[in-house]
Amino acid sequence: MLTKEDFKKIKKEAKLEIVLLEQDYHDIRQKPDSDQFEKRNNRRYASLIIELCAIVEDMLDQLYQRVYQKKFNSTQLMKTPAYRARSNMEIVQAELNKQQIALESGMENFGEALSLVFQSRNKLIHENFSFASIVKEDMNEEQTFEAMLKTIKKYRKHLKFLRPE
Repeated sequence: MLTKEDFKKIKKEAKLEIVLLEQDYHDIRQKPDSDQFEKRNNRRYASLIIELCAIVEDMLDQLYQRVYQKKFNSTQLMKTPAYRARSNMEIVQAELNKQQIALESGMENFGEALSLVFQSRNKLIHENFSFASIVKEDMNEEQTFEAMLKTIKKYRKHLKFLRPE
């Protein structure tokens, strides 16, 4: 069973991993501009997005396993009619929400924003690992990455254990 202390510990571990990822991001920005570095940076930004999503997935998976005392099985859960057209991320969020692990009131838009980050991650993977394929209109690579990073950080921050102990 998940306790409030377990919840805080899992969230803190995710926060520490995000801090390490941010350091990698700052290291990328320190490199000189050249065609060679620009190609490499495109791949590195792509890698950071994938890792950022993996951190959130791992956090939610750990929470799910502690709450339900079993591994998350999206294939099994997709048999539920309400989950058939949903992504794994949306399914695990819905399952945790049933146990009152959800975004605090008024912050629900971060759940939707998180879904958009994961959609971008999926597009990134299917578009030959090209970060340029997910750069937002009227933004550059750094702005796009920072917007996604901000979304992930706020989602993690506003995810709350709402069940009284």
